[in-house]
Amino acid sequence: MKLKFTRLFLVVLALYATGCSKDEFSEADAIAAQKELLSLKYQHELDLETLKQKGANALQQLINTAALQQLKLNDSLARTNAIAAAKQDYSVAVTDVVTNAPVADADVIVSSEGKLFSTKTSAQGIATFTSLYLFPTSTFLITKTGYAATQIMRKDITLGTAKLWNTAELLNEISGTLYIDTDLTNTTPEKVGANVLVTASTSVPNGFNGNYSVQFPTYTTATGTYSLKLPAAPGGYSLSFAQVEADQKLYVYGTEDNDINATPFQLPYAASIKTYFNVNSYGANVPSIVSPLYLKFPKDKLGRELYIQINGNYNNTAYLSAVTDGYQLERLNISNYNYYNGISYDLNQSTFDANTKLDVSVVDITGSLVKSQPLLGATTNIAGKLVLTSSPEGGYGYVHLRRDAAGQIVANAKGLFSRATLYDTYQNLYVLTFNSGLNFTTNSGTSLNYLLPNKGDKKIVNFYYGSGESRVKRVY
Repeated sequence: MKLKFTRLFLVVLALYATGCSKDEFSEADAIAAQKELLSLKYQHELDLETLKQKGANALQQLINTAALQQLKLNDSLARTNAIAAAKQDYSVAVTDVVTNAPVADADVIVSSEGKLFSTKTSAQGIATFTSLYLFPTSTFLITKTGYAATQIMRKDITLGTAKLWNTAELLNEISGTLYIDTDLTNTTPEKVGANVLVTASTSVPNGFNGNYSVQFPTYTTATGTYSLKLPAAPGGYSLSFAQVEADQKLYVYGTEDNDINATPFQLPYAASIKTYFNVNSYGANVPSIVSPLYLKFPKDKLGRELYIQINGNYNNTAYLSAVTDGYQLERLNISNYNYYNGISYDLNQSTFDANTKLDVSVVDITGSLVKSQPLLGATTNIAGKLVLTSSPEGGYGYVHLRRDAAGQIVANAKGLFSRATLYDTYQNLYVLTFNSGLNFTTNSGTSLNYLLPNKGDKKIVNFYYGSGESRVKRVY
């Protein structure tokens, strides 16, 4: 008791001392201290409540988890019962796609609840499965040695039979020869050669709904022939052919590598251009070069060798007569305009030496028409231009049979040609007319689809690659 009194006295003394000091404990200080005390008490109560809440949430979480596990268990039991109730027996009928006869001993496989179930078809072509849980889109896979595999979905097995195609009985055939124009300078197509892929494909029904494609490939022989041994098909066969890459020989005025505007100061020539070929595809340009014969003049003042095309029309015509070994030249009509590669060229644009006799020769770019060279000549005037004259033999124009100083045709001037076209029977006159062109090709399309529905059906079909689909460079 004495101790309590002493402590109280010391507190009063301290308060008195404080109140007598320079910094007195004011009323505001008391209020602030009271607020602080209340704040501490509130925070303490808040922390206690938070702890209580955490305990309640933890307990509720345990309760919720237990309830969820019970729901999952109930759902699993219900699903198991539903699957058991939905299990059924299934029968799949399998027939031949061509004959519709039942196919026995075919393997039929289906997946159910993560497991594979398989069986074989009976003599009646029926595969039976007992107590399986399947979805409408569950698929039965059907196979048999010698047959193309097929499949059918569960939802379709009551609508039709699954179809198997016997691909072992190769009793049908499509055969023939492949032709290609790798040389346009002759009149006959070439054979395509060895190892060109030829494929026959067909679409086969795989049941009530859907189909699948089957291909049968082969390769050509060295002589360009092919033969496809095939089974009878419910639908037609479609043939396809591999692209062929080959050098093609043809006559051109030029290619993209040179200046074709140089005509008429250059000749057309035979070129070999890499070409791509596809059956029934003829996109490659074939230059139209009509005449193989050209009159060649000496170089003019600009160093150019002028060429005039003998085209067989009224402008530039050579008239011949038939003799024992061929045809000899009788006269020429060579006009003022030279139509060369579709270009009209005025001969007055070329200037030669003045008052000169020019020797003119015939150029045969094929090398097959001129048996002996005719001897021809032209004359220039004081300006060095070609002179237009008539000849005693009836010719007219700038070029005539060459004559000596006495005006007589020189020996062997008429030359000899191997081929000409009849012009006038009574006068025994022929002309050097070439209307078919020097590049020969026949771009003929062939059907690619053929029916072989019956066992033993055979087709012989020749296919033609033609002049080509495209080239590595343009030609003119």
